[in-house]
Amino acid sequence: MASARDNELRALSHIQDFIRRAKGLIEEIKVEHLFEEGGLNPYLVAALGIDSIEDVVELFVYRRVERSLGTSFGNVIEAFLRDLLGGRSGKEIDPKCRQERSVSKPWICWWDIVLSAQVEKGGKKYRGIVISVKSGPADFNKDIVERFIQHAKEAEEHEYKPYLVLTYGKKVFTVAESTLKAWGLDPKEYLLVGREVFKEFLQDPNYYDRVIELMRSVSGEIDIFGLIQNKIRELTEELTKRYGNDVTRLLKDLS
Repeated sequence: MASARDNELRALSHIQDFIRRAKGLIEEIKVEHLFEEGGLNPYLVAALGIDSIEDVVELFVYRRVERSLGTSFGNVIEAFLRDLLGGRSGKEIDPKCRQERSVSKPWICWWDIVLSAQVEKGGKKYRGIVISVKSGPADFNKDIVERFIQHAKEAEEHEYKPYLVLTYGKKVFTVAESTLKAWGLDPKEYLLVGREVFKEFLQDPNYYDRVIELMRSVSGEIDIFGLIQNKIRELTEELTKRYGNDVTRLLKDLS
């Protein structure tokens, strides 16, 4: 059986891979991306009154990095938590999960994390735990909660305890709690937010602080902010050679 430290190291490998991808993404940004891929909205720049080439470039670079990495980071956090808890993806458990989409899939396929350890909750014994992971409160809406409820009922029929997890935040939007209650489910039994996740699965709510420290130690291996600043300077110099500091002329060339 893997130790807690082994789980930490596997979990951190996802963050390390993410940082390396971020480094590559930043280094590959070129001026051509600004013009050829609709990298920046000229109307937004004009409406904000941005009047220097450097500020235009800074907005472009930060938006490009955020858009490219922001979406994928949710998958990174999911994989991080899965390995940290020593779990597996539902899709890894049953080979039928990898069949064509038109084929009916086993119930386990939907779940982000499956923990095989037997547990007892509320006087009821379960064969294991299944977890649906969302990064934070902003990822929530009523449809997501109702979809969870449908799959949660199915999981309970197979004697698995289901949870809906938010990896950070102090509380979830009221729509989550109200929707669970409307379906007759107690939010306290199904919904875990932030530190509650580590309290429930690792018996330590303060483990959240260790996770932050671990991630910061990994991120310190590569100076992402320094790479961004270097890229801003590089693109600013190139565009200044073309336009001086004439932002209006630059914006006209964006369309």
